[in-house]
Amino acid sequence: MKIHAFISIFFLSSITAIAQTPREEIVSAEYTYTIRDNENITFGDAKRKCIALAQAEAIKNKYGELISIDIIDNHVYTDGESSDSYYWENTLARAKGIWLGDSEGYPKFDMVYSNGFIVFTAKVQGWAKEVLQSTIDLKWSVMKNGISDRVTTETFDNRDNIYVNFRSPADGYVAVYLFDGDDETSCLLPYSKDSDGCFPVKAGRDYVLFDKEADSDPSVQGYILTTKREQEKNQIIIIYSPNRFTKCNDIVTENNRPRSLRTSEFDKWLLECLRRDNDMVVNKKWITIHNNIQQ
Repeated sequence: MKIHAFISIFFLSSITAIAQTPREEIVSAEYTYTIRDNENITFGDAKRKCIALAQAEAIKNKYGELISIDIIDNHVYTDGESSDSYYWENTLARAKGIWLGDSEGYPKFDMVYSNGFIVFTAKVQGWAKEVLQSTIDLKWSVMKNGISDRVTTETFDNRDNIYVNFRSPADGYVAVYLFDGDDETSCLLPYSKDSDGCFPVKAGRDYVLFDKEADSDPSVQGYILTTKREQEKNQIIIIYSPNRFTKCNDIVTENNRPRSLRTSEFDKWLLECLRRDNDMVVNKKWITIHNNIQQ
């Protein structure tokens, strides 16, 4: 999918503040990591990965994961990126907790050769604590068409305008991204002309995002959804936090298109943001683009 310069979402939120201090607990797990005996990886790196994945497994078994993996599972590995490398880095980032330290006598590590493979096994036990996430309830809808006849929808035709109406219950910051279903994620908000890299919002104010006609701000960009396929699935991703955060480090790819980056890099950035910011909320919604005119 290509999205060109014209989006609006209605975003209603209510915040429930929960003051909790996660307690430290003992967790444990065993993890097996296998490579081919001729694979280009050092023993030290393999041991480090195996132990780190065992720690992540122990945390996930106890606390779960920070974010659903529907974006990550759609990732397409290109340009020589190792699926193994991507898997282990994001497994660590997804774990809904922080490893604090090992129990005495751990980790325990073993290595055996078997039919052309080297099998590493790590047993870990140690102290960890949960990363708590915000309970902010985000309500929003995607819309299309012009000012006078906007329609809330999740289905678009080729070259439809897309909009977002937005309102926050508290001062904060918002970002909007579009995942194209392949290996590109585009930053729709903050706008590419916003040099600060963040988009502040005021409590109770209605925002019409991506509407050049409704907003006199010259930095506003509108977006048009296009596809050359018969039908295409894209995903709108809303990121909100009462704490200031800056968009990920994206680049300009083509004229009249929003800044973008590889989905793998976006995933890593988002997961690390969630680990650092307990108040951050991520909402996602799939949209469908139909191409009724063959190009």
